[in-house]
Amino acid sequence: MPKHGGVREDAYVEDINLAYKLEDGMKIHIPTKQEKEETKKEDASQKRTEDYVTTSSGIGDEDNSQGVGEVGNSSQTQKNAKVNINTATATELETLPGIGPSTANKIMAYRKEKGKFSTIEDIKEVGGIGEAKFNKIKDLICVK
Repeated sequence: MPKHGGVREDAYVEDINLAYKLEDGMKIHIPTKQEKEETKKEDASQKRTEDYVTTSSGIGDEDNSQGVGEVGNSSQTQKNAKVNINTATATELETLPGIGPSTANKIMAYRKEKGKFSTIEDIKEVGGIGEAKFNKIKDLICVK
């Protein structure tokens, strides 16, 4: 570990936006170059900073051996915790009823283009999320 901050020599930071704004309670996993090579063999898709960020504390995870790009599912780790639609990964968003990979990607694209959601109702601006779907997830989501 570096004495004065920064990243280790074996850190793979090419997929990480080093200017990504972290908020209280967020955790980011910077993979090693070796972890990235192992993951390339398993998953050829491009990773984004959001794929490495989680709001899960890791506390209570029985198996905390998460791979590169895999994040703890905060809604499962903390059963009563709401999914923060401003910071959730695609995997976390997919835990919501009626939200599959396609809709999760639309939510993440919306955040990237337009910024954070101000209210949970703003999620209805995302294509594919109407009043009925919103009513299924409104008690399970939050914005911070």
